[in-house]
Amino acid sequence: MLGDSGAAGLGAQRPDDTMGAILATALSEVSGRTVTLSNHAVIGAQTVDLDPQIDRALWTRPHVAVIMIGANDVTHLVPRALSARRLRRAVRRLRDAGIEVVVATCPDLGTVKPVPQPLRTVMRRSSRRLAASQASATLAAGGRAVPLGSLLGPEFDERPEVMFAEDRFHPSTDGYAAAAQALLPEVIAAWRLGGEGEILPALVGEDDLTR
Repeated sequence: MLGDSGAAGLGAQRPDDTMGAILATALSEVSGRTVTLSNHAVIGAQTVDLDPQIDRALWTRPHVAVIMIGANDVTHLVPRALSARRLRRAVRRLRDAGIEVVVATCPDLGTVKPVPQPLRTVMRRSSRRLAASQASATLAAGGRAVPLGSLLGPEFDERPEVMFAEDRFHPSTDGYAAAAQALLPEVIAAWRLGGEGEILPALVGEDDLTR
């Protein structure tokens, strides 16, 4: 897992409720193999911050990398084209290393109810535009893109008390479960397409989960 607080699982009640843990468990059940999850995501990260995360991830030679990034680019007014170029370079770097990549594009920030209008409408438009640019950049670099905003935005809009955590900004346990469900088909497809991957035992730390 690479990316921001969503990839890190901020808002989930337990480590097992994070998106990465749910994906690892499901992939283990589908594949019948042990799956090791390494989470290098950093709370507050922007797309520009992916390179050091990739540096750490490459040491474990992962089979599949899942990236969730973009929300902080929107809130920090990073130009959309620049953000997309940075993502394309990050995906290309992972693909050049033989790693399959699945990108969860920017969520629909217009679902965040505490943000007052008209700012919430501006954030919705900006996040949707960034998500579209991210999808194009990911595909151009050889990755797989999952449009979380369009897939899950309506449910987050209709059930904010369930889908958001107590901070009303990050996903709740239910929100992460829904996000993982949306990502799972592409993660499974990436696993089937790619090679075996490799984990270096000496580099697997306490924050790595094995399923």
